[in-house]
Amino acid sequence: MSEHRYTEIHLPLRQLPGWGAVEAITHSAGWQVVDTNADRGDANYKKAVTWGAAPELWVTYVEDLITQVSVVIVFGADDDAVGTLADRIAALLTPYSRQEVLTKPGEDTPKPEMARHLVRLALSASQAFDVEIFERIQLAAGHSDPEIRNAAAWATVYLSWGECESLLRQMAESDPDERVRAGSRMLLESLKDG
Repeated sequence: MSEHRYTEIHLPLRQLPGWGAVEAITHSAGWQVVDTNADRGDANYKKAVTWGAAPELWVTYVEDLITQVSVVIVFGADDDAVGTLADRIAALLTPYSRQEVLTKPGEDTPKPEMARHLVRLALSASQAFDVEIFERIQLAAGHSDPEIRNAAAWATVYLSWGECESLLRQMAESDPDERVRAGSRMLLESLKDG
């Protein structure tokens, strides 16, 4: 049995939240919902809806309900079809570019925007390990402010990389703030659950 390889393109949205604009596009296109997380355990912190755009071509909307940061993920078996649809959606939504997502916020950036930045980094990442994104989250995990370190830990819930588990384990064991250690332990436990 052969394994399917899907191309995926992540479009991190500027609008907070992006649901209204994405829903309008999907409704106008007549796409049908094929999956949602509404009845799953993660529905308390994220919204995830997938539409079938064509055979072997899907669009997923993921929103972090805490920060309201969202991403549209276009994926499918045909590279050209994925790229064409992603370009069409990007023309309507003007998402952040990869360079914009990777740009480090200034030291005077308010904490809520810093948290949004970290979640945006995570939501912009594909399944394959991305060293640039991971290094930025790892750097935030060592920030002097425990709220920023906690936001870095939270961002890892959207990443399935083994490196994130190692980072959380390190934070759970040695972060100077008990709240960050406790939050990191909770996130590690959630990895075991599923």
